Amino acid sequence: MSSRTFPSVRLVVPSNGDRPEYLEQCLASVRRQREPVEAVVVGPARAADALREAAKRHGCQFLVEDERGLSNAVNQGWRGATTQYLTWLGDDDLLTEGSLSATREALDRAPGAAMAYGRLTIIDADDRTVYTLRPGTFASWLFRYGQNFVGQPGSLYRRSAVQRVGMLDPALRYAMDFDLHLRLRQGGGMVYLPQVLGSFRVHPSSLTVTNPCPDDEGRRVMRRYLGRTTLRLEPYWWPLAQGISKAWGATMQSGLTRTTARNRAALRTRTRPTQGC
Repeated sequence: MSSRTFPSVRLVVPSNGDRPEYLEQCLASVRRQREPVEAVVVGPARAADALREAAKRHGCQFLVEDERGLSNAVNQGWRGATTQYLTWLGDDDLLTEGSLSATREALDRAPGAAMAYGRLTIIDADDRTVYTLRPGTFASWLFRYGQNFVGQPGSLYRRSAVQRVGMLDPALRYAMDFDLHLRLRQGGGMVYLPQVLGSFRVHPSSLTVTNPCPDDEGRRVMRRYLGRTTLRLEPYWWPLAQGISKAWGATMQSGLTRTTARNRAALRTRTRPTQGC
């Protein structure tokens, strides 16, 4: 157990209350952390009783959301925080044991860094690992050009950096984490940890699967932070960035078993963009 008495991390779990079995697993993974943490569940009034009970079972606070939307819920949970660090976790995602301590220690060692990120396991609806995302430090460079290998579950943000660059953009539905990470990268940089920090669950009702145009919003976000010359040359470097991203992704996901490869193919089919995107 950590010898720290006061929490240095506030973690927000936004939830609509419609995935209670995943929420229980999510909150249990937070409760198992060695790092003291202020955990806050934020959800709608219609599910308040169930969410409040779940939060209480796992030693979390509960807030009724002021406005609808994932970004608004996370921002509400972050407001008023006095902890040194902030993060959030989807109610269907998980933290690995020791995740918060590892990222907190990494940021303590790098006072100029705005955020820490690491490896991520992609899991399916039945908790089976599809593959492990191993982005490496190279991901923080490729990240600028719309190729997002920086997973949100397990990432940790310096509160002062978030206050400086601003919280999540409520206008975004799918790429709010990408947008925040790009701003934090510009505002202090990123620290990479070569260990699995969390699990990202892909299932039929997740935002990743229900997003009809996976690359559309992310590409629009990317353009917010590019210079005029880079934007003007986008038709030339965009295919190259995608090619590098594809090769890098294949390297990160090498060594898959036949079963895991089939699971990955099934997920790719379910998340393929529709015509017209």
